[in-house]
Amino acid sequence: MSNRIKWSIGLLVIVLITFFLFRNGDDSAGGQSPQIETTQLDVGDITRAVATSGAVRPLITVEVGSQLSGQLEEIYVDFNSEVTAGQVIALIDAQTFESRVVQSRADLEVARSNVIVQQAAIDRANANLRKARLEYERAEPLANAGTLSASEFDTALASYESAKADLTMAEAQLQNARANEEQRQASLESAEIDLERTKIRSPIDGVVIERAVDQGQTVAASFSAPVLFRIAQDLTKIQIEANVDEADIGNVVEGNEAAFEVDAYPGMGFKGRVEQVRLAPNETNNVVTYTVIITADNPDLKLLPGMTAIVEIVTGRVEDSLRVSNDALRFKPAAGSELAQKVEQMRAQRPEGQPRQNQPGAGQKKAKGRRGLLWIQNDDGINPVPVMLGISDDQYTEVFGKKLAAGDVAITRIRSNRG
Repeated sequence: MSNRIKWSIGLLVIVLITFFLFRNGDDSAGGQSPQIETTQLDVGDITRAVATSGAVRPLITVEVGSQLSGQLEEIYVDFNSEVTAGQVIALIDAQTFESRVVQSRADLEVARSNVIVQQAAIDRANANLRKARLEYERAEPLANAGTLSASEFDTALASYESAKADLTMAEAQLQNARANEEQRQASLESAEIDLERTKIRSPIDGVVIERAVDQGQTVAASFSAPVLFRIAQDLTKIQIEANVDEADIGNVVEGNEAAFEVDAYPGMGFKGRVEQVRLAPNETNNVVTYTVIITADNPDLKLLPGMTAIVEIVTGRVEDSLRVSNDALRFKPAAGSELAQKVEQMRAQRPEGQPRQNQPGAGQKKAKGRRGLLWIQNDDGINPVPVMLGISDDQYTEVFGKKLAAGDVAITRIRSNRG
């Protein structure tokens, strides 16, 4: 091997050794100088919200059906037709029902005639009774005087008693005739009601959102009334039936504000409020949710029934609150590190208790008792500060703590130069 090659190999070895020594020295220096990521406490607003979704529904939807069976002769409305209460929207073939009305009226006339006949029978029975009573009254003194035979007197008495029975029977028949008249009257009214029901009317003012039948179709109402139309009362006001998870339902109360969007109008926000929190649970695959009714105005009729709304229910809000990034509350020093030992020393010096709270600013709510720990960096180094926590959102949490102020620097992460 030539000297030139030996010198080249030696030089390469020296370069490699120098590179590895330099790299190790750099890594060691990085371990001694970790990178510290921080955030500052500031004053701002915090809004806590529950995210959910639900379907847009009219406030009131009425299903219009038929109480009669028959063929639909006419349909006067279609989808999106505006209707008023009492308006005829469909007509069932009425021929059968008209004939029933005619028959019922004829039966009623027969019953009324029978009442007249029975009244005449009573008048005749009264006349026969008067005649029999007079004959009996004349026969009684003659029989007592012996000028009238006993058989003739018995005949007069029997005629009198028979006339009274005839009158009683005529009165009973009259009552029966009058009852029959009332029965026929009721049958006529029932037939007239059925005839009127062949005209299917809208029960409310609203808009037809569904038509389930066509002209000429036969409807059968033997066991239940078939649904022919669905009418929404007022689409300028809608409601959203949102399902809220059981973990979040405790923060939702009537009156909470809500904001929502629909896919039909991306970027356009709508406002509403919680009208009702229903107590009945909905359980699906061991997931329990509760139905929350959110009402909203819809003056431009942009929100249509059936749309899916992505909803945020505002369950808490504070203004001008001392707040910190959630990352700072999640920071924990490595076990066995110098910072971890400071926590142990702090806990050993005094039992953990509720720290003195800052005075809340305008619009702040009182802290709810949740506790946390911040690592504050100042001239004294990095030290743990216990805090009480208020409401949180996705980014910030309201904090109350001893000697905390806006501008304080909190640690969010400590990592070596190696990352």
